[in-house]
Amino acid sequence: MIAPITLSQQQQVTDRVANLLVQCEALFDVSLKPIDSRFDLRGRTSGMYVIKHRQRYLRFNPFIFAKYFEDSLATTVPHEVAHYVSDVIFGFKNILPHGNEWKAIMQSLGVEPQVTGNYDLSGIVVRQQRRFSYNCGCMEHELTSVRHNRIVYKNAHYLCRKCGLGLTRSAGV
Repeated sequence: MIAPITLSQQQQVTDRVANLLVQCEALFDVSLKPIDSRFDLRGRTSGMYVIKHRQRYLRFNPFIFAKYFEDSLATTVPHEVAHYVSDVIFGFKNILPHGNEWKAIMQSLGVEPQVTGNYDLSGIVVRQQRRFSYNCGCMEHELTSVRHNRIVYKNAHYLCRKCGLGLTRSAGV
């Protein structure tokens, strides 16, 4: 099993975030507040930009970073910083997460605007979620236990992106 990144490596990530923010301030003539970096992300995702309770912060997966440190420093960190910068400049409600604004910021930072990484996650603990079959008017959908439980316990409703009809639990399951 892979061990998480060291405190020294966490500091390198934090320094990279700060340097990218300074670079973006100069490139886009904008004032950016420092953003907190947390190393508590788990699973298959290497990084995440979060807005919660009016707080903004970056989350990084210390296990994926440990296995692919240089690549994560070069690609994942600017990817998440670009989300923060595009939110500050354009507002997250006005743009797509990986839309043209985000891509332009990535390119300005000299990084290829890739949406997902393609990492071998062997040795990294990832939670396997149970899947549940749901139907709409046009196809079958596989929902994870998280969405299934939201439907069952929190009365959530999900719609098909193709036909627009509500999803219902498949019979006989």
